[in-house]
Amino acid sequence: MRELTYEEMEQVDGGLAPLAYTAVAGGVYGAYSGYNSGGIPGAIGGFALGSVSGFFGGIAAVTTGVARVMFGAYSFGTYALNDAANDHYRNNRGS
Repeated sequence: MRELTYEEMEQVDGGLAPLAYTAVAGGVYGAYSGYNSGGIPGAIGGFALGSVSGFFGGIAAVTTGVARVMFGAYSFGTYALNDAANDHYRNNRGS
């Protein structure tokens, strides 16, 4: 069996479009949830962490084996960090 060339790999995996889509989708969701709990600062932080989470989730979707588990864990960890930050901001806003 021969190895795929770089051009063949780009055709198979679809390029960067899936990763860009998951990053934008994660950013939109993160901004929405951040805005609901922390206003504009929460939306900015939520967009940043949501984009990173979506990007890692997109990588996890196109990889296999240990890489899939690793990037899936990164995605979940970033999501959990965003959720914890939103909860902290929501509960301590008046303090």
